[in-house]
Amino acid sequence: MKAIFLSDAHLRHPQDNNYLRLLDFLNQQKDLDALFLLGDIFEFWLGYKHLAFTAYIPLLEKLRQLSTSGTKLFFVEGNHDFNLGPYFTKTLNCTVIPDQQKISWDGKNILISHGDLIKQDRNYQRLRSFWRSWPIKFLAKIIHPDIVWSFALWLSNKSSKNNPERNHQNPSTYLIPFSETSDSDIVVCGHFHFPLEKEHQGVRIIALGDWITQFSYAEMQDGKITLKQFVN
Repeated sequence: MKAIFLSDAHLRHPQDNNYLRLLDFLNQQKDLDALFLLGDIFEFWLGYKHLAFTAYIPLLEKLRQLSTSGTKLFFVEGNHDFNLGPYFTKTLNCTVIPDQQKISWDGKNILISHGDLIKQDRNYQRLRSFWRSWPIKFLAKIIHPDIVWSFALWLSNKSSKNNPERNHQNPSTYLIPFSETSDSDIVVCGHFHFPLEKEHQGVRIIALGDWITQFSYAEMQDGKITLKQFVN
């Protein structure tokens, strides 16, 4: 069996280099049993009932093709894409995981997580809960999606400018103790924008890096998972 794990593409516009390379990468996948998207694939996504942001149609169509061809889709919501909505669950037949979850795949117990909850930062967790709360969902329904999109990109630009290195640090300090309590064979996460592959007390630890400049991902085949980089 073959599965791909990737995260943190932070896609914005279809003409962007990382967007084009992601489509190229997915087009090259043959006999793919599962695709695990571990959050922040989109720079912003908030699921509506009857619409999708037009910038993401090329990727959504590729995901639909994969699903139709038999690839199982999993999406762990990130801190930029959450409340994914019915397009993912119904149209794409995607398993949506709001936080993190242990799954069984190819004979292994794998804990998949975006990674933003691993640090146990209470202030961040409160902010995360706020953005996922019912008042925000209600406001998103009554405010025009173009305004929501523009505000979300403005907020992302502001956050990146104020904290340019916030997620580019070696996450071993967090992932090693996290793996010790995971009760899993493999721990895979995104969020840190730092590719990492190591073994600790019999647990395989993978931090996926990003799909912005590193184009790193993990491939699992016949029960063995390896961190790789896409070069085209």
